[in-house]
Amino acid sequence: MKMTIWMLFMFTVTLATKQHLRSFLIEADPLDMANDSVDDAYMDCAEKMSELVKKQYLKQERNANANFSKAWRFAEKKAKSEDGLEKEHAVAIWIYTSENPKIYADFNKAVGNGSKSYKNGKFQYHSLHFLLTTAIQRLKAKQKPGMRTYRRTRDSYDNVAIGTTIRFNRFASTSLDYKGTEMFGEKTCFEIYTHCGADITKFSALKREKEVLIPPYEKFKVTSVQMKKRRPDLWCDVVYTLKGDGIQSNLDCALFHKVN
Repeated sequence: MKMTIWMLFMFTVTLATKQHLRSFLIEADPLDMANDSVDDAYMDCAEKMSELVKKQYLKQERNANANFSKAWRFAEKKAKSEDGLEKEHAVAIWIYTSENPKIYADFNKAVGNGSKSYKNGKFQYHSLHFLLTTAIQRLKAKQKPGMRTYRRTRDSYDNVAIGTTIRFNRFASTSLDYKGTEMFGEKTCFEIYTHCGADITKFSALKREKEVLIPPYEKFKVTSVQMKKRRPDLWCDVVYTLKGDGIQSNLDCALFHKVN
C-alpha cells in the first residue's frame, strides 16, 4: 500500500514538472537577429488587423486546426477580461500558457521560422499572434516601463560576444523569479532587462511561473557573459545579461502593404 502511494506521488510530481516546463524550454536556435521570425508589431495597423482577425482569421484558423479550436473553446471558459484586455486577448494568453491542449510548441515553431509563410498567406496562426502581441502591448502600457526577468535553458550557444545584438525568434517566456525556475535547466541562462515584455501572471494558466512574455520584435544587447568555471557561485554554467535595445519589426503591417 505504501509503495502504491509513493508511486502515485512520484507520478504526480513528474507530471506536474513536465507541465511546469511548458513555457521556458526552448530549442537551441542561434542567438542572432532571428530574421526569419514572424515579428509583426502591428504598429500602424492594429485596428485593421483586429477587424481581419474577428471577421476572417479566427474562424478560418479554428476551422483548419481542430486542436486550436478545442483550446479556444476551453480557454473561453477560463479567461476573464480585465486590465484593458478584451476577452479574446485573455483567451490567447490562456491558450499559450496551457498544457491541455498543447498549442505553444507548434505556434512557437511557426513563429520562429514563419517569415516566408507570413508573406505568402500560408501562416496558420494570424489570430493567436495578433492577440498575444496586442495583449502584451496593452498590459505593458499599465505596467512599469522596465522589468528584470530570468530565463533558464538546457542548451549551449556559441559565438555570442558582449556587444552582440539579438532577438528571441518567438514569444519568449521569462520569469520574475529565477529561484523558482531551477527545473528549466542550468546550462545557459539569461538575466533580461526588458522594456517590451509584460507580466501575464494574472491571465496565465500557470500562475506560479510568474511569467513575463517578451514579444519577438524586441532587440537586446548582450552586456555581460559570465561563466561558472570563473565564478563557482554562479546560478548557471553560463549567464548572459541582456538589456532591451529598442524594437525591430521586419514584418510590421506586412499584410497591408507589399513586402519585397
